[in-house]
Amino acid sequence: MTEFTLHEAVSNVFDRTANGAIFTRDLKTIYSLMIICLNLTDQKHKPALNFMNKTSLHYRFSLQEAITVMGNLQLNIESSSTSTTLAYNIKPELGRKLLKIFFSARLLHTPADRTRDEPKDKVLLQPTPKGVAVVQSYCKVNGVEYQSKVPIVSSSFNSMDLFIFERSSITGTVIYSEYFIHLLFARFLGPKPNVWNSTNLPDSIPSLEHRLLMDDEFDFCNYNIPNQASRPWRDSPNSANVSPEPSTSLKKPGVSKHRPKPIESPFHHNYFTNPESDSHVQYYVSNVGVRLYRDHSFANIKVKYCFNAKASWQWLMDCTDLMYPNEATEILNLFYKYGLIEPITLPPSTSTSNKKFAPLKTSFYAVSKKGWSISQWEGLQKPLYVSNGEDIGTAAQDIMSNNQTILSDNSSMEADSNSQTSLFNKTRDDLDIKTVLSDPGLRYLFRLYLEKEYCVENLDVYMDIRHFSKRMTILLGVLELGKKSAEGSSTVSQRRAIVKLINECLSSAYNIYTSYITIGAPYQLNIDHMLRERISNTILHISSPLSTHFEHSCYTPPSRPEPVYLRIQDATDEQCIRPDIDKGCDVSLVPGTVPQTTPRTLSHGDVGRDLSPIKSPTSEEITRSLNTLEKLYPLLEQVGQQILKMLEFDSFPKFVQSEASKDVLKQ
Repeated sequence: MTEFTLHEAVSNVFDRTANGAIFTRDLKTIYSLMIICLNLTDQKHKPALNFMNKTSLHYRFSLQEAITVMGNLQLNIESSSTSTTLAYNIKPELGRKLLKIFFSARLLHTPADRTRDEPKDKVLLQPTPKGVAVVQSYCKVNGVEYQSKVPIVSSSFNSMDLFIFERSSITGTVIYSEYFIHLLFARFLGPKPNVWNSTNLPDSIPSLEHRLLMDDEFDFCNYNIPNQASRPWRDSPNSANVSPEPSTSLKKPGVSKHRPKPIESPFHHNYFTNPESDSHVQYYVSNVGVRLYRDHSFANIKVKYCFNAKASWQWLMDCTDLMYPNEATEILNLFYKYGLIEPITLPPSTSTSNKKFAPLKTSFYAVSKKGWSISQWEGLQKPLYVSNGEDIGTAAQDIMSNNQTILSDNSSMEADSNSQTSLFNKTRDDLDIKTVLSDPGLRYLFRLYLEKEYCVENLDVYMDIRHFSKRMTILLGVLELGKKSAEGSSTVSQRRAIVKLINECLSSAYNIYTSYITIGAPYQLNIDHMLRERISNTILHISSPLSTHFEHSCYTPPSRPEPVYLRIQDATDEQCIRPDIDKGCDVSLVPGTVPQTTPRTLSHGDVGRDLSPIKSPTSEEITRSLNTLEKLYPLLEQVGQQILKMLEFDSFPKFVQSEASKDVLKQ
């Protein structure tokens, strides 16, 4: 019997990027809850005989079943001190739109027709390896017992180690740097050339023990930075085997020490994994890299290794957590912009050097010399062509997106190819935690190291608290703007912004508390006992807005966006807010930085300012919520400072001495 019951305060509209696309984190949440609530099983039925399909017997559901379930998504998560209830009510029209997004994101496919590119009534749907990986990650972060609630996570469908992009919590855009793109490109190429052939054996899939124990086995220990390609990287146990068995010293209690028998993925098929096929999903593992052609002829010139644009785009959509096709295209443009690939302009290739990357099967690309230098393909440093000595293409130019909200780099746009090497012209004594946390690439390596040391929650909570602080800074700015309005009154848009930001801040604080701080949390932190008690007393206090029941009800769009008001009601009532849902699916990529602003504090003037002009039932609740945030803000900042010290003085020195970072630093 739990002592307290909390209900998450969530925003009542989906967060949107500047171009109107639903935030990736919201898509992952709704998708994961849908799969969990569908209660999929591996019960076998007898479908029509289909020699082209091996996946149609398991874990399938209809479009209507999914729409019905999304109408009442609810999940209870129990811990030793709290009971969390997550609830969404999604109307059929919006549910159908979301399913189309899930489908285009390669989270779902139709096992009976694997070339279908959108869902259809009476055609059964099924989670993909990417979709199962998203669900597993959600279960792990939120403490959901997947063995009993989500059996598909414990099946051979769970074979994908997704490459996870970091995103801005405010704008939802991908955060990257040139070095981060280098790391992604090394993963994209794989440990050795992945040459496709119709006689190839199935790709080895990671053991289930490994998938449930670790999130990402790809540690970049063989990654070469530019100008250092001649120096081999140290061998890594993980680089020699696509599905290594975790070290005995890293095993958790209850995990078998015996190596399991090789498992064949139900998604393997020589036709559907052909890079020229129209299969909706082609990759079921990410660790072997994009599928390549070897000795492919272009105008009588044989290119040692090349790939078509569609195969590279497909790898990004299947093997990373990108949700929108435009995102994958823009990442490929970054490969081209940074000189990692070169278009093959000889026939029959239709690639050109003066156009944006287009994911076509007829457009071929080769790895550039710079791309070779940062790959793991040791001992294979060969020219791009093998006869006649002729060039096969044009080196990458300064490719820029027409839409500046889609591409924005963290480094100088005028920087040359050595722009990122200055980042590594440091000794171990020069490198500090601030440098690592401020570069998306180094931060990614640091995260992989912490995952292997089973303390990645320290970095996660630190970043979550920084995101919370960023939201609080924006909230304070809106409050200050309201103060400066005539006679201290707020405009309608300011009131809406205040309500939305309060919900976001409360939701962020709640997630931090239930995931890391409360006793029995999935990733309970080792922090000061008195600080933990003060945070608990604030959140569990009777006046806390988090003790009130919140439900998330999503409707189809009205003809005009309606005002959004916060209504806090009893647990038996329902909160109904109508967001405007548009069809925008454009994406944005932004440079990566860690918020370093000085924490600001809420004053009593901010909290107690006159909200009476707001003619709605939200005045008292807004004041109460601001009071709670006023208390929580400095407390969570203290947690962040404690965690930063732990990272700086405990984890960071070990990371600097680890294999993953040794060759990144100047010797």
